[in-house]
Amino acid sequence: MLIAVRVVVVTTLVLAALIIQYTVRELLPINYLYTTAGVSYALTLFYIGVGRVVGSRKINLAIQTAGDLLVETLLVYFTGGLDSPFSFLYLVSIITASMLLYRRGGLLAASGAVILYGALGDLMFYGVLQPPEQSWFVATPWSSSRLYLNMATNFAGFYATALLTSYLSEKLQKTAQNLAVLRALNENVVESIPSGLITLSPDGVGTFINPAGRAILQRDDASLFTEEEWHQVREELATGSVVRNETEVNGRSIGYAVTPLNTIEGAPAGYTVIFQDLTEMKKLESELRLKDRMAAVGELSAGIAHEIRNPLAAIAGSVQVLKKSDALSPQEQRLMSIILKESERLNKSIADFLRFVKPQEKRAAEFDIAASLSETLDLLTNSPELRADHKIERRVVPPSYTVVGDGDQIRQVFWNLARNAVQAMPSGGTLRVTTEVTDGAYRIVFADSGRGMTEDDQRRLFQPFRTNFPTGTGLGMAISYRIVQEHGGRIDVASRAGFGTVITVTLPVADSMLSAAKHLSLHRQGVAS
Repeated sequence: MLIAVRVVVVTTLVLAALIIQYTVRELLPINYLYTTAGVSYALTLFYIGVGRVVGSRKINLAIQTAGDLLVETLLVYFTGGLDSPFSFLYLVSIITASMLLYRRGGLLAASGAVILYGALGDLMFYGVLQPPEQSWFVATPWSSSRLYLNMATNFAGFYATALLTSYLSEKLQKTAQNLAVLRALNENVVESIPSGLITLSPDGVGTFINPAGRAILQRDDASLFTEEEWHQVREELATGSVVRNETEVNGRSIGYAVTPLNTIEGAPAGYTVIFQDLTEMKKLESELRLKDRMAAVGELSAGIAHEIRNPLAAIAGSVQVLKKSDALSPQEQRLMSIILKESERLNKSIADFLRFVKPQEKRAAEFDIAASLSETLDLLTNSPELRADHKIERRVVPPSYTVVGDGDQIRQVFWNLARNAVQAMPSGGTLRVTTEVTDGAYRIVFADSGRGMTEDDQRRLFQPFRTNFPTGTGLGMAISYRIVQEHGGRIDVASRAGFGTVITVTLPVADSMLSAAKHLSLHRQGVAS
């Protein structure tokens, strides 16, 4: 930059001199200006060469400052020495050195100016160095007192300029460093927070979004609201300082808070939006509510189920005795058979319900979960429920994998999910069952091409006595959910009406599943005691 500025200034002076020279008729004695410009151009080439060889910025600046002092001394000599009006140019070099090299550089530049200016003044005062013959500037005789006063004044000005400029430069440098540290800290904080952050202009146009925000929205643009939503936010901000609400973006629930953004002086500068992805949180809340409902239903209904089962057994026994009577007509025998059949069906429903509200004690042991899944699918393939237009595709990888848990209960989960998938395809379709081991978990995916479920159906899927099938009791999925939960796993559902359903069962591997089994066993022992 200094080289470029220097070349521009010197070239401007030369062009101005040439214009003056060819504008006036008389020949002006300005050869000294051409000499000074030639020296400056030669030093410029030298600076470029030094810059390519020497990689140090400080050395390069020091060499350029020394060269400028020499050129300035040459210009002062050509323009009258001690009477020269260009002695102020020393201050330019001193200020430049103080700003770029700080106090040491400024003092060295001032010392160089003192030496060169003082030597030039002494040599010209004592007649050792004669003024140039052709010059506009005529040197006048100086007395020794005037010489000493001039030297002292200039020297004091050189050092004062160096000290003052370097002091200000160092202060600016420290301020700039503090600002850089503060800016870096702010950037790190903004980029490190897990919440999304968007800044909006007063018109609601997004101007900034942090990395967490881009990850949540899965896009780079800082747009969160539709035009209608933003209009509503602006109306709410007019009556309050914070607006909190939720919106849907790419099928995900986003909770946000909008606050005005003001400058230090208090002037409005726009708005800030802090937002988070609440999808998983809402899912967990839904699961907790489901658990609470299931627990409440279980505690209330367990006793009722037992009270129903006892008289039901008495009714069934009495009907069986009456059915053996020869005095009954065929119509009465048929009615007795219906009573017994319905009693058995009701007893089965009560048994399933008791299994749900009071599950059997889990017997944790090592078993081959992949083999259990394959056996369950083989059993379903040979089941009369599977018609010719049903197809089961499987990809069990690896074909054998050992986990710790209750093999019978896990097999019941597989049967319930696979059977439900087949029933969800009344017009036929394909059930794809795949497995994988990843992130310390064994994952089983049941994907059918059936009729799918609405959002309301998905929310009620694991609630007891909620079924989408005419012959179902509504307990199979609830029991499966509880079994998976007791094994430390989870069930995820993804479905759209008319596009099939994907149910994913994630179970921890041996260590985690064994830990969950021990925890459940200790919990039950505590309840029993």
